[in-house]
Amino acid sequence: MSKKSTIKFPVKPPGQAKVWDVIEYVKKNSKEPPVKIFIQEIPEDRYEEMLDHMCTHFLADEPVCKSMQGIDDPEYVANFRSLWKEILHQGVSVGAFAEDPNGGKPIVAGCNVLGISFEGEHEEIDRFKSEKGKRITRFLNELYNEAGVYKKYGVDRYLSAIGLSVDPSYRGAALGAHILNAREKIGKEYNIPVTATIFTSPIAQKLSERCGFEVLVARNYDDVLDEDGTLMFPGIQAKRITVSAKRLF
Repeated sequence: MSKKSTIKFPVKPPGQAKVWDVIEYVKKNSKEPPVKIFIQEIPEDRYEEMLDHMCTHFLADEPVCKSMQGIDDPEYVANFRSLWKEILHQGVSVGAFAEDPNGGKPIVAGCNVLGISFEGEHEEIDRFKSEKGKRITRFLNELYNEAGVYKKYGVDRYLSAIGLSVDPSYRGAALGAHILNAREKIGKEYNIPVTATIFTSPIAQKLSERCGFEVLVARNYDDVLDEDGTLMFPGIQAKRITVSAKRLF
């Protein structure tokens, strides 16, 4: 029996989504009352909105995607949307939902696409039709292999991630940290002892350190070359990429 077969997807059981944290958000220089933001599991009927959020904000802001101008490549966007959709169905991803002051349904304020990685499995590069997507996936796989998460922590699974994004309207309230810290409760709830993530921007790297992650691998972007010897990420607006991990219990 494979290790993966010991977990049934979606991990989230039927019923109301679990809420991991509730914070109050106050806009700067605003007299409006605080707004509650719920850090929680993502209901299936909100998946498409989360995918819209990631395709709009994450692909535009994340340094690697920005370097490759991925948001301007329809095939690149479609490949990532398909990948994120598949991962969302595992049921462990985190959404940040803000109360609507007008009484409507909660507003998507942020998202962290989380999945469970198992020892012995590999990301299928051929699933990407976009050549840019294949190059990124190949490189990220190399970094994870170098980090050796399974051996270092003595585990056969860990909570992985492929994208954390906060809507610009809700930035400035440490929402990213609240989303990242939700992994501690997720790990304990679903028996996933470790989390590991590739952080591509200096903001994300500082955030991960404040949240207790340790750097396992760091690589300067200037040292990352393509197969033809040219820079893989020309003009990237960041210095380095890291694989960082944290024991959850």
